Amino acid sequence: MSKIVMRFTGVGGQGVLLAGEIFAAAKIKEGGFGIKTATYTSQVRGGATVVDIQLDDNEIFYPYAIDGEIDFMLSVADVSYQQFKNGVKDGGTIVIEPNLVHPTDEDRKRWNIVEIAIITIAKEEVGNVITQSVVALAIANTYTKALDKQLLVDTMLSKVPKKVHELNLKAYDLGEKYATEAMAEA
Repeated sequence: MSKIVMRFTGVGGQGVLLAGEIFAAAKIKEGGFGIKTATYTSQVRGGATVVDIQLDDNEIFYPYAIDGEIDFMLSVADVSYQQFKNGVKDGGTIVIEPNLVHPTDEDRKRWNIVEIAIITIAKEEVGNVITQSVVALAIANTYTKALDKQLLVDTMLSKVPKKVHELNLKAYDLGEKYATEAMAEA
Protein backbone atom coordinates (compact mmCIF):
# COMPACT_ATOMS: atom_id res chain seq x y z
CA MET A 1 0.00 0.00 0.00
CA SER A 2 1.27 3.43 -0.76
CA LYS A 3 0.69 6.23 1.69
CA ILE A 4 -2.94 7.22 2.26
CA VAL A 5 -3.79 10.58 3.79
CA MET A 6 -7.32 11.27 5.01
CA ARG A 7 -8.98 14.21 6.73
CA PHE A 8 -12.16 14.15 8.81
CA THR A 9 -13.73 17.48 9.70
CA GLY A 10 -16.62 18.46 11.90
CA VAL A 11 -17.29 20.54 14.96
CA GLY A 12 -16.26 19.84 18.53
CA GLY A 13 -18.42 17.15 20.08
CA GLN A 14 -19.25 15.28 16.83
CA GLY A 15 -16.82 12.44 17.43
CA VAL A 16 -14.63 12.64 14.33
CA LEU A 17 -11.57 11.94 16.51
CA LEU A 18 -12.59 8.35 17.18
CA ALA A 19 -12.53 7.40 13.50
CA GLY A 20 -9.00 8.73 13.15
CA GLU A 21 -7.86 6.88 16.24
CA ILE A 22 -9.32 3.61 14.94
CA PHE A 23 -7.66 3.94 11.52
CA ALA A 24 -4.23 4.66 13.04
CA ALA A 25 -4.50 1.84 15.60
CA ALA A 26 -5.58 -0.68 12.95
CA LYS A 27 -2.68 0.23 10.64
CA ILE A 28 -0.24 -0.23 13.53
CA LYS A 29 -1.83 -3.62 14.37
CA GLU A 30 -1.26 -4.59 10.74
CA GLY A 31 2.45 -3.87 11.18
CA GLY A 32 2.53 -0.52 9.42
CA PHE A 33 2.57 3.05 10.59
CA GLY A 34 -0.47 5.14 11.41
CA ILE A 35 -0.85 8.54 12.98
CA LYS A 36 -3.73 10.88 13.66
CA THR A 37 -3.34 14.52 14.48
CA ALA A 38 -6.24 16.62 15.67
CA THR A 39 -6.61 20.37 15.47
CA TYR A 40 -9.25 22.26 17.37
CA THR A 41 -10.24 25.87 17.04
CA SER A 42 -10.45 27.90 20.24
CA GLN A 43 -14.10 26.90 20.66
CA VAL A 44 -13.93 23.26 21.72
CA ARG A 45 -17.64 22.43 21.50
CA GLY A 46 -19.18 23.78 18.31
CA GLY A 47 -15.89 25.03 16.87
CA ALA A 48 -14.28 23.59 13.74
CA THR A 49 -12.22 20.43 14.28
CA VAL A 50 -10.02 18.52 11.88
CA VAL A 51 -8.41 15.12 12.22
CA ASP A 52 -5.71 14.17 9.75
CA ILE A 53 -4.89 10.48 9.37
CA GLN A 54 -1.77 9.15 7.71
CA LEU A 55 -1.38 5.45 7.01
CA ASP A 56 1.82 4.10 5.50
CA ASP A 57 3.90 0.95 5.26
CA ASN A 58 6.96 3.14 5.84
CA GLU A 59 7.79 5.25 8.87
CA ILE A 60 6.00 8.60 9.06
CA PHE A 61 8.38 11.44 9.89
CA TYR A 62 6.02 14.41 9.93
CA PRO A 63 2.79 14.11 11.94
CA TYR A 64 0.68 16.65 10.04
CA ALA A 65 -0.92 16.14 6.65
CA ILE A 66 0.48 18.45 4.00
CA ASP A 67 -2.10 20.51 2.16
CA GLY A 68 -2.45 19.28 -1.41
CA GLU A 69 -1.57 15.69 -0.45
CA ILE A 70 -4.86 14.67 1.17
CA ASP A 71 -6.53 11.89 -0.84
CA PHE A 72 -9.88 11.74 0.95
CA MET A 73 -11.88 14.03 3.22
CA LEU A 74 -15.14 13.50 5.05
CA SER A 75 -16.98 16.49 6.47
CA VAL A 76 -20.08 16.76 8.65
CA ALA A 77 -20.00 20.51 9.32
CA ASP A 78 -19.87 23.43 6.88
CA VAL A 79 -17.63 25.62 9.02
CA SER A 80 -14.87 23.01 9.05
CA TYR A 81 -15.46 21.99 5.42
CA GLN A 82 -14.92 25.58 4.27
CA GLN A 83 -11.86 25.98 6.49
CA PHE A 84 -10.06 22.74 5.59
CA LYS A 85 -11.20 21.68 2.08
CA ASN A 86 -8.24 23.23 0.26
CA GLY A 87 -5.91 20.62 1.72
CA VAL A 88 -7.49 17.95 -0.51
CA LYS A 89 -5.59 17.33 -3.72
CA ASP A 90 -7.32 18.20 -6.97
CA GLY A 91 -9.51 15.30 -8.08
CA GLY A 92 -9.61 13.89 -4.54
CA THR A 93 -12.83 12.63 -2.97
CA ILE A 94 -14.76 14.62 -0.38
CA VAL A 95 -17.75 12.95 1.27
CA ILE A 96 -20.12 15.48 2.81
CA GLU A 97 -23.20 15.44 5.02
CA PRO A 98 -25.53 17.16 2.48
CA ASN A 99 -27.87 18.51 5.17
CA LEU A 100 -25.04 20.47 6.80
CA VAL A 101 -22.24 21.03 4.25
CA HIS A 102 -22.62 23.30 1.23
CA PRO A 103 -19.96 22.96 -1.47
CA THR A 104 -19.81 25.54 -4.25
CA ASP A 105 -20.06 24.76 -7.97
CA GLU A 106 -16.30 25.37 -8.16
CA ASP A 107 -15.77 22.78 -5.41
CA ARG A 108 -17.77 20.24 -7.42
CA LYS A 109 -15.53 20.85 -10.44
CA ARG A 110 -12.32 20.58 -8.42
CA TRP A 111 -13.11 17.50 -6.32
CA ASN A 112 -15.26 14.38 -6.44
CA ILE A 113 -17.99 15.55 -4.03
CA VAL A 114 -20.10 12.67 -2.69
CA GLU A 115 -23.24 13.31 -0.64
CA ILE A 116 -24.07 10.75 2.05
CA ALA A 117 -26.38 11.70 4.94
CA ILE A 118 -24.02 10.40 7.64
CA ILE A 119 -25.79 11.93 10.63
CA THR A 120 -29.25 10.94 9.39
CA ILE A 121 -28.05 7.34 8.87
CA ALA A 122 -26.63 7.23 12.42
CA LYS A 123 -29.65 8.87 14.02
CA GLU A 124 -32.51 7.24 12.10
CA GLU A 125 -31.21 3.93 10.76
CA VAL A 126 -28.75 2.91 13.46
CA GLY A 127 -30.78 4.59 16.18
CA ASN A 128 -27.91 6.46 17.88
CA VAL A 129 -26.32 9.64 16.53
CA ILE A 130 -23.09 8.86 18.39
CA THR A 131 -22.41 6.06 15.90
CA GLN A 132 -21.79 8.62 13.14
CA SER A 133 -18.02 8.22 13.63
CA VAL A 134 -18.33 4.50 12.79
CA VAL A 135 -20.55 5.25 9.78
CA ALA A 136 -17.82 7.69 8.68
CA LEU A 137 -15.10 5.10 9.32
CA ALA A 138 -16.84 2.58 7.05
CA ILE A 139 -17.42 5.16 4.31
CA ALA A 140 -13.77 6.25 4.39
CA ASN A 141 -12.45 2.68 4.26
CA THR A 142 -14.83 1.74 1.45
CA TYR A 143 -13.58 4.65 -0.65
CA THR A 144 -9.87 4.42 0.17
CA LYS A 145 -9.56 0.64 0.65
CA ALA A 146 -6.93 1.62 3.22
CA LEU A 147 -7.24 -1.42 5.48
CA ASP A 148 -8.66 -4.90 5.65
CA LYS A 149 -12.29 -4.58 6.74
CA GLN A 150 -12.11 -7.22 9.47
CA LEU A 151 -8.98 -5.68 10.99
CA LEU A 152 -10.68 -2.28 11.04
CA VAL A 153 -13.91 -3.66 12.54
CA ASP A 154 -11.99 -5.60 15.23
CA THR A 155 -10.01 -2.47 16.11
CA MET A 156 -13.22 -0.42 16.26
CA LEU A 157 -14.84 -2.95 18.59
CA SER A 158 -11.79 -2.78 20.88
CA LYS A 159 -12.28 1.01 21.22
CA VAL A 160 -15.99 1.08 22.08
CA PRO A 161 -17.84 -0.36 25.11
CA LYS A 162 -19.17 -3.93 24.68
CA LYS A 163 -22.75 -2.78 25.28
CA VAL A 164 -22.67 -0.81 22.00
CA HIS A 165 -20.92 -3.42 19.82
CA GLU A 166 -24.12 -4.41 17.98
CA LEU A 167 -25.03 -0.78 17.27
CA ASN A 168 -21.55 -0.05 15.97
CA LEU A 169 -21.49 -3.15 13.77
CA LYS A 170 -24.82 -2.00 12.31
CA ALA A 171 -23.34 1.49 11.80
CA TYR A 172 -20.30 0.05 9.99
CA ASP A 173 -22.47 -2.09 7.71
CA LEU A 174 -24.72 0.86 6.83
CA GLY A 175 -21.75 3.15 6.16
CA GLU A 176 -20.25 0.54 3.87
CA LYS A 177 -23.61 -0.01 2.10
CA TYR A 178 -24.18 3.70 1.42
CA ALA A 179 -20.58 4.23 0.25
CA THR A 180 -20.80 1.25 -2.11
CA GLU A 181 -24.09 2.57 -3.53
CA ALA A 182 -22.62 6.06 -4.00
CA MET A 183 -19.56 4.62 -5.76
CA ALA A 184 -21.79 2.59 -8.11
CA GLU A 185 -23.78 5.71 -9.03
CA ALA A 186 -20.65 7.75 -9.82
